[in-house]
Formats: sequence, C-alpha cells, structure tokens
Amino acid sequence: MASHTSGIDTQDPVRNVPPAGFDPHAGKQLLGHPAGLFLLFIVEMWERFSYYGMRGLLVLYMIGIAAVHQLAPGVYTNTLKIDELAPSGAAAGGAAGAAGPAATMHVPFEIRVGKQDGAAASAAPAPAPESTGTFRLKVERLRQVGEGDQATWEVDAGTPADARVVVMGEPGAKKGFSNSKTAFRITNPTDEEIEVSLGVLPDPTEGRVYLAPNNTQGKSLTVKIKPDSQLTEKDRPFDVVVATNDHDSGRNWTNKSATTMYGWYTGLAYLFPVIGGILADRFIGTHRSMVLGGLLIALGHVVLGVSGFGAMAHNNEGLAAFMGGLALIILGTGHFKPCVSTMVGELYRPGDPRRDGGFSIFYMGINLGAFLCAFVCGTLGQKVGWHYGFGSAAVGMIAGLVIYMVGKPVLLKGIGNPPPGRPNITLALFVVSCVISAAFALAFHQGVFASLGEAMDRLGDNEMLSRGIVVAGLAVVLGSVGWFVAVQKPGDKGPTLSIFLFMLFNAFFWIAFEQAGGSLNVFAEQNTDRMVGTFEVPATWFQSINALFIILFAPFFAWMWGALGKRNLNPTQPAKIAFGLILLAAGFIFMVFGGMQAAKGQLVSPLWLIGAYYLHTMGELCLSPTGLSYVTKAAPVRFVSLLMGVWFISSFIANLGAGLIGAQVEAIERGEIKLPWSDWNLGGQADFFLLFVVVPGGVGLLVLLFTPLLKKLLRNQND
Repeated sequence: MASHTSGIDTQDPVRNVPPAGFDPHAGKQLLGHPAGLFLLFIVEMWERFSYYGMRGLLVLYMIGIAAVHQLAPGVYTNTLKIDELAPSGAAAGGAAGAAGPAATMHVPFEIRVGKQDGAAASAAPAPAPESTGTFRLKVERLRQVGEGDQATWEVDAGTPADARVVVMGEPGAKKGFSNSKTAFRITNPTDEEIEVSLGVLPDPTEGRVYLAPNNTQGKSLTVKIKPDSQLTEKDRPFDVVVATNDHDSGRNWTNKSATTMYGWYTGLAYLFPVIGGILADRFIGTHRSMVLGGLLIALGHVVLGVSGFGAMAHNNEGLAAFMGGLALIILGTGHFKPCVSTMVGELYRPGDPRRDGGFSIFYMGINLGAFLCAFVCGTLGQKVGWHYGFGSAAVGMIAGLVIYMVGKPVLLKGIGNPPPGRPNITLALFVVSCVISAAFALAFHQGVFASLGEAMDRLGDNEMLSRGIVVAGLAVVLGSVGWFVAVQKPGDKGPTLSIFLFMLFNAFFWIAFEQAGGSLNVFAEQNTDRMVGTFEVPATWFQSINALFIILFAPFFAWMWGALGKRNLNPTQPAKIAFGLILLAAGFIFMVFGGMQAAKGQLVSPLWLIGAYYLHTMGELCLSPTGLSYVTKAAPVRFVSLLMGVWFISSFIANLGAGLIGAQVEAIERGEIKLPWSDWNLGGQADFFLLFVVVPGGVGLLVLLFTPLLKKLLRNQND
C-alpha cells in the first residue's frame, strides 16, 4: 500500500541533495540517521492515515442507501422486485437469465416517518407494479422469533409473500422503526436449478432506495437456487432479509457511478503531484508546499465531515459540498505528495550509505499510517457515522502538521527552503485552491459533470466512433514514444524504451491492484462473513491487510534481494515485474472461487480476501523496485524530470483505469458485457475477477518469456 513506490527513492537525484551548509552527520542522530528523518516519518504516517482512511470509506459511503431516521416527516415508498429468470436455454448462447424474467413478484414497502396529519395518514400509497407470470420457485414470508442475537426466522404461513409492508418510526430514532427488517425464504420444489434476481425499485418521487436485501445497498442480488431434493444437511435455505438503514445516509449511488468516481479521485491524486512538484521546485520550496498541502488536505476532510450533518446528509447541497472536499484533498495531495520524499532525500549527501536505509524507514511510515487508519477512520465511519470517519481523517492530518511545525525548526533547519529571490505565493495558492474546489462543487451541483457523463455514455454507444478515438489515441501515444526514443543518443535508446515498457507493465499491475479500494472493498462489505462472535468486523478493516503484510515482509524482501545480489542471483527488473504480475493474478484466483461461492447466496469466508491480499502484497514487493528509482537510473540525464512526470501520469491512467474497469462489475455479472469465458456460467462476480487472473497473468508470462530480450535494453545488464 505504499502508493506504487514502497521502499524506494522516488525523487530526482539532481535536486534531491542536502542544501548548502547542511551536514547530515551533524546535529541530532537517531538509530544512526538524522533525527529529522523520524519527524518526516511521523508527518507522512499521519498524511497516509488520512488519505487511506478516507479512501477506504469512499465507495462504501457513496453506494450506501438513505437512512429512514434522517428523512423529513412524510410517506415514502420502495418496492422489492423478485425476478425468476428464464432458463439459459431460452436465449441461445446467452448467459443464464439472458432471456429476461419468466415471472416477477413485487412486494410494496411503505415508509412512514413522523406523525402524519389526517390527510396524509388516510392517503392511499402509490400502488406497486403488478406481479406477472407464474413462479416455479416458492417464496414465503418469514417472521422473527426471539430477540437480539438469539432471534431466528420461521415461516409465517398467514401472510402472503407479496403483502404490503409498513415501516413506521420517528425522525432521529435510529433503532425505533417498526418492521425495520422483513424476511423471505425462497425454495425450489422443482428438479432443476433456477436463477433468481432481487432488487429494490426506488421511491418514484424521491428517486431513492431505503431498503437493502441482504446488505446489497441498492445493488441487485442474483443467486442460483438448487432444487430442494439436492440440499444436504449442511445447506441452508436461501433467506432474504430486507432491512432499512439504521446507520447514516449514504449517497445512494450505483456501484458503477461510485467506482468510476473513485477511479477519478485516486487517479487525480497521482496526476496533480506533477504540478505540485514544479511549483515547489521553482517558487515556494518543499517546506511551504508541504504545509500548504497539509492544510488543504485537512480542510478537505473537514468539509467531508460537515457535509454529513443534518439535512446535508442526503440533499444535493451536501453532496456538492462533499465533492468540493474531495477536490481540496486532491489539490492538497498534489502539493504534499512530491515534497515529503524530496525532503527525506535532502537529509543525505549523494553516495551516503545510509540513504537507502533512511528511505526504508520512511516508507514504513506510509504503511503504518495505512495500517492504523482503518481501525480509527473505518470503525468510526461504519459504526458511528460516516462524517465521524471523514472527520477523524482531518484530525490525523492536523496532528501531523502540528508535530511537523513544532519539530521543523529544530530537526530540519535549512531543509525545504524556497529558491532564493522568489516571492512567497503560498497564500495565493491556498486561495486559488479553495476557489477551484468551490467552483468544482458548484459545477457538480449545476449538473455539469452529469451532462459530461451522459455525453461520454452516448459516445460509448457509438461503437465505430469510440473505437476510432481509441485507435487514434493509441497511434498518437505510440508515435510520440517512438519519436522520443528515436531522438535519444545511441546508448540511451534502449534504456529509454525500457522505461516506457515498464510503465506499461506497471499499469497492468496497478489497474488490478487498485481494485482493493473499489470492487474488493464492496465484496468485503456485501459478500463476506465478517462476524467474529457477536462483533461484525467493519469491511474497511480489510484495507489494512496489505499494509500489515508490507510491514511484516518488506524487511525480508530487502534482505532477500541483497543476499541474492551477493550471489549474482538477484532477478533483473523485467523478471521482478513478471513475478509481481503473476503473483497478483494468483491472488485473484482466490476471488474467483469466492465470487462463485457468493453467487450461491452465501456469505464467504474472509480467508478468500486475506489470501488474495497476501499474494497481491508479495507481488507488490517484487514489482515495487521497478518504480521511479529505475527512472532515475535509466533515463538520460537531461530528461529525468520529464520522464518522472510521465511516470506519474501513467499512475494517474492506471488508477483511473482501475475505477473505470471496476465500474463494469455489475454489467459483467448480469451478462450485459460478454467476456470470453462468460459461457462458463461461473456465476456472480467470478467472471469479473477472472479478468484479473487472465490479463495480468498473461502479461506476466509474456514478460518472463521476453526477459532475455528486455535485459538487452537496460543500461546495466544486472539491473
């Protein structure tokens, strides 16, 4: 989780040197390193605490359904829609259910919030759509027997399955709504497997969903029901518990929209450091840039927290404020991210043998912050309230800034100063960043980005035009890369080409790896058994697994590469990339099996996710040495900064790609997007996860096959 650069020096060695007059061996030392290193360790730990803490909550918050206790007094409606899907044979060559529903049942839900006046109380609610077709499946209403942890569900023979459900309660009463849970049992008296899909039709007036069947948060749920005659003693009948949200309101976005937004957010967090680094180098220096970035990040998290209070928790103004807060965090990250590592580099003179060890210590701060955040931000966000989770991320960034400002004059004197003779434009940059964020929020509120999204969807519907744009874009990129390589000196052509190839391979890795905060995070929330006794583990805790494995295994990998190097057995950069991609693909095999099990309507063991994250981390530790440190070694001296900027742009593309591809999980699950293995009928999200087995695994095998050829491109054949 070290943001694509675990344990490596990511800065330009030309400017990443101590300032004149600074002696890294003088002053306070700790564990053989300048004490300022540990100050920067703490600052980076808190910044990563806030970044990953918020990131772990982001998609879960956006797809969360509205909370009934936060609604204004009134009458609201949802309808549970149960579709028995046509057999796969009904659509030649199609996936199961491709022919559409063979029968549909609609169950109306009426949510009454607060005291109703006479007219409202007697008003007939809008009728639910009529049921159609004849069910072969048996759908029965259940009733709860017992209280608390001992409660069970049994068949309520006296209540028709499609009878209206009335949910009633007072505003602000989280646990005080009657019928907050309604359950159904679906069994299969036939002799063949039948697929069923469940979803909630939104309120026709408000357009919102208030009910979650089996914690699906507005997502449709599709499962295959085995014949009763094939059930064993270990099999449980398929029960559906439809519950209202007694937590805070989410934003009721679809998985597709939320994951797309997540991709843009994480992608831009890697793009803006290119601009922030230039501003720091030429105008304000790394110290001022760090302080500016930290303040913007903290302010952004404060805005996220405030956007969840009162009516803002579910109105458009609150959502626009939330988007403005995200913009502040992106801009702040642009100022902060490229500078803290540069300041670490300034603590050591070129050739100082302590330098690599110093960066290894520093990057443990990244992973320590990423590990701790889920237990604070994630727990508060999922157990107390979303805005408390976002607000705690602000506290982390503020704590880091305060510690830095107190320690900087003592431990980092002379480090991070601005270029001489430049005016101090830090305040102006702060104001400009706030104005840009406010303008972004206003544009979102006015529907500008919704219109852009619709235009992009229309463009995607025009297959010929969209393919033409893709082909033209690839031609421009390949032509530019070819020209840039061709104009290099003979001894620089091969290393320069290798940099672009490694960027491509890294992109394949991170597109898959960054499913962690998107599709894998949602899988943890909706499809994973997270109960430990009577405690439900927050889904965000799984986001800490990668950081924990980094902390545990990074020292071993550092020792292993060194030991292999002494024996001339250290793998080359291409081989390490291949190992990383193959291990990543192997991790998604766990998720394929987990997705197949979830397709049966069962919550799966958390071991599937833990196994996946373990192999992903092993792949990251193999591949991470091929980051920006390789650029500084292989790039022609006059183009080091340019190629470092291009590398950050490739990280932007990879993170954006992760979100855009992750947004297709439901379309793949429903069979709307066909993959070569769709006809295997793996079920659920298994088809989607198999994509990340085949593509990164295939690329890894190709890299391994062509490693001897790729070695010839390297400046040093032992790299």
